[in-house]
Amino acid sequence: MKILRYFILPAFLVALSACDKRNDNVVEPNVGDAFPQIINFADEGDGGLEDEDKFSFKLGLIDRVDPTGENLGGKVIPLSKGVRVNFEVTDFEGFSKLSDYIKDAKAFYEIDDCTTSEDKDIDLNLTFDVNTGKGSVDFPAGVEEIEVEFETDDKLFDDDVLNTTDRKIEIKLTGITDDTKKAVVNTANKFEYIVLDDEAIHGEYELDVNNAEQFGRFVALFGLINEDVKGLKAADVDEITIEFAYDKFKAVIKLKETEQVDECGETETVNKEIEIEGGLEELDTQTLAGAVEFADDIEQEDGSEAEFKYSGEFKITGKTLALTLKGEYNDDETEEITLNLSK
Repeated sequence: MKILRYFILPAFLVALSACDKRNDNVVEPNVGDAFPQIINFADEGDGGLEDEDKFSFKLGLIDRVDPTGENLGGKVIPLSKGVRVNFEVTDFEGFSKLSDYIKDAKAFYEIDDCTTSEDKDIDLNLTFDVNTGKGSVDFPAGVEEIEVEFETDDKLFDDDVLNTTDRKIEIKLTGITDDTKKAVVNTANKFEYIVLDDEAIHGEYELDVNNAEQFGRFVALFGLINEDVKGLKAADVDEITIEFAYDKFKAVIKLKETEQVDECGETETVNKEIEIEGGLEELDTQTLAGAVEFADDIEQEDGSEAEFKYSGEFKITGKTLALTLKGEYNDDETEEITLNLSK
C-alpha cells in the first residue's frame, strides 16, 4: 500500500517559522530511510492447467517515496543490503502431502530480458522442506524482484474427468532475517496457486478460419474494438486461437504475413500477430456450462481511456466450446454472436 501525504503550509505559518518562539511539541514526520522497506508477493495468485510441470511466485519491494522527486507516485528502491525471507505453505487441497506434488524448487531474478541470475551462477540459497512446507530465500541488494519456482508432478492432476473440487496450494511470508532492521515482510497477504481443469472452460481453443460463417462472426465480434481485426480477410489469417487463463481472456490472430525479430541476439522469422486481451470479471468454473464476462480499457486518440466489455455464456460438449458473447464499447455494441471452437 502506498500512502502519500502532502502538507501545504499557510502563509501565516510560514511567517511564524522565522520567529524565535517555536512550538516544542511539534513532531516532524518520518520520511526516507526512517521507514523499513516492505517485501510482498508481486501477485495474489496464479493458476495453470492440469499438466503444468511448474508454478512460481514472485517477491517484490513495495513502492516508496522517490527521494529525487521525479516520480510523484513513488518508485521501487532496491535494498542496500540483502535480507533473508522466510515463507511457508500454509494450506493445500486436492492431494495428501506436499511431496506428492512438489518435486524440487529454485530461485532466481531477472537481470535483463535475456539473462537471469542462474545464467550468472548467482545462488539465492533457497531452502524448502516438503515435509514441513517451510522455506527461505535470499533477497539480494540492488534487486527489485525475485522469483521462487517449484517443479511439480505434471501427471498428478492430469485426467479426462471434470473435477468439481478445488486443487490448490497457499503460501504466506512468515518473517525476515535483517540485522539492519530496514526491511520487513508483509505477513498478512497470501499467494494462492490453483490447478485449472481443462475439461472445464480453461485452456486454449481454435476457430476454423476456413469456415466463412465462423470467421465472419469472429470479425464482427472483435472488430468492434480492433480496427485491424475489422479489416481482416480469411486469406490473410493462418490461425485464430482463444484462451481462458487464470485471470484473463486472450484471443490471438496469427497472420500469414511474417516479420524478422531479434530474440536475444538471434534473428528469427515469425508470423505477425494481433492480440486481444481482457481481464476476467466473471467466469463459472468446474462446470460444462455457465457465464463469462471480460473487460479492459483502450486508449483513445485524445489520450483518455474507454472500457470495452464482453459478456455472455459458454457450453462445452466434448472437445467443442460454444461461446456466445455480446460486446460493448463506447456507444456501440454487437448483437449476441456464437463462436464454435475446438480443442
